[in-house]
Amino acid sequence: MNNPDVFVRLLGSVREHLAAFPDGPAIASVRIGSDSISGEHAVVQLHALELPALAAGLLEWADSIIGVSAEVWRPATGTSVHLTVTGRLPDSTLVEIYGGVPYSVDVFSADLQPDGRQSLGLSVLRSWASGAAVAA
Repeated sequence: MNNPDVFVRLLGSVREHLAAFPDGPAIASVRIGSDSISGEHAVVQLHALELPALAAGLLEWADSIIGVSAEVWRPATGTSVHLTVTGRLPDSTLVEIYGGVPYSVDVFSADLQPDGRQSLGLSVLRSWASGAAVAA
């Protein structure tokens, strides 16, 4: 059973991290949770409408967490993609940061089918952040 102390601690962990990076990317939402599958975790959705801004925001987070991995997911509707960076905050809280942009075959390739997932190198995010639109 989760008690309020767990959620207060998780909220504090996310708050401390955000306070340490006040000029970070715009955030649309933060969700925290604790369950038997994921353990204690936070999910941060970035507010970015264009690929370069989203990639830059994800890279800012990637530079501030440990154990970083990234992936791209194309939901079943096929019209958008979610870019995700996962890692741990300094107190070891699992954190997932993501945002969505419209799907483009020129950027994400035809290999990324609806409901498909692919790992993503941070070098690809760096390229997108610089404005280059290369296939994942």
